[in-house]
Amino acid sequence: MDKILLTAFLTALAGFITAALSIVKLVNEKESKTTDYRQAWTESVRSALAELIAKINSQASTIVGAKKISATHERLMREANKASGDEKEHKKAMAEFNREAFKDGLERANLLTQEVYHAYSKVCLHFKPDDLSFSRVEHKFDYCRAKLTELKEETDTNKLGAIKEQIHSATNEITNMSRGILKTEWEAVKLGEPAYKSTKKWSVWCCVAMLFLLATIGVHAGISYMQAHPEKSSVFEARHEK
Repeated sequence: MDKILLTAFLTALAGFITAALSIVKLVNEKESKTTDYRQAWTESVRSALAELIAKINSQASTIVGAKKISATHERLMREANKASGDEKEHKKAMAEFNREAFKDGLERANLLTQEVYHAYSKVCLHFKPDDLSFSRVEHKFDYCRAKLTELKEETDTNKLGAIKEQIHSATNEITNMSRGILKTEWEAVKLGEPAYKSTKKWSVWCCVAMLFLLATIGVHAGISYMQAHPEKSSVFEARHEK
């Protein structure tokens, strides 16, 4: 009877272990996919943030360059009005060249405005609306947007450099914030998903419990065998005494 019960118990135990291993495998495969998606998300966020920062800095530099070219154009026109002869024609030609360069710069700045908003929208779509880690980036972007508007409206060329540096400083802060976000996500990728970590922990404890249970069964089976065959137990003891 003991053998029948033991056989039934070991069969049930083997079935339980097989089922548990299947569950662990399914959980790990699913969580592995989640980790892959998280890593792909991290790479996508890195690319989107880098594009946003680059576009903001590029727009600031383009606006400043266009503003300085416009100021040069106005200065050359004033000088041309005061000059005469060949010098006047030369001044006008230079002024016309600067006017065309200003138009090109202005068109580029307007195009960059669209690209900045496109890049910002791409970044926003990576985060939840109430994501606190991204709220600081949003506030800093609003600051950059206000400074870019101020840069477009500024008429004093001596102040352009200062505003441009403020924008660059703000984008550096966005860079540092982005590093923090990416570092947090990378740590999550390295540690694994919560379900994976829980499965790993419980798997270790189950293995320890199973080893203890199997050792207990083995000892119990050995004792039962010795009790059922006392003559073999006597032979074993005799050999042990020798």
